Amino acid sequence: MTSPSSRQFGPVDLFLVGAIGPPGQRAFYLFVQTQHERAWFLFEKTQAAVLGEQGLDLISNMGWDDDVPVDDLVAQGADLPEPTLETDVLFRVMSIAMRIEGDEQMTLLLEGQADDERATFAITPQQLKAGAVMALRAVHSGRAQCPECLLPEDPEGHNCPSGNGHRLPG
Repeated sequence: MTSPSSRQFGPVDLFLVGAIGPPGQRAFYLFVQTQHERAWFLFEKTQAAVLGEQGLDLISNMGWDDDVPVDDLVAQGADLPEPTLETDVLFRVMSIAMRIEGDEQMTLLLEGQADDERATFAITPQQLKAGAVMALRAVHSGRAQCPECLLPEDPEGHNCPSGNGHRLPG
């Protein structure tokens, strides 16, 4: 990851949310691109879930979801570019805040662990809705959840804590 810095991107052309890697080893990213630059922000699966759920709630509460087609934007998320260099990832996100800037724009503020790890950018309601759908798809495309302990099941087999160290019959 690059050295911490405060960045203001302004309106972004591309806003993608997704995961890269096989289930159980995935890294979740928020990706933004403007005409002149692009950046990745590493974040947690739980943050992706909250961004998806709260993003869709905000869209609905503001009345922005009425017949707004986002299929093309969501399809772009299937091709989430992978960061090629460690410096492509600006920082690990600790918090995400959204501020409504009128009927057609909102600002997202991402903050990292260090005081100067901040990034702001503007997105449209359509980009937020598409990003929320992408985030939820990425979250739900991971490992299956064990019905007993509610933890993710490992592909090689699951030692469920509810089974007291023994594998439960499948």
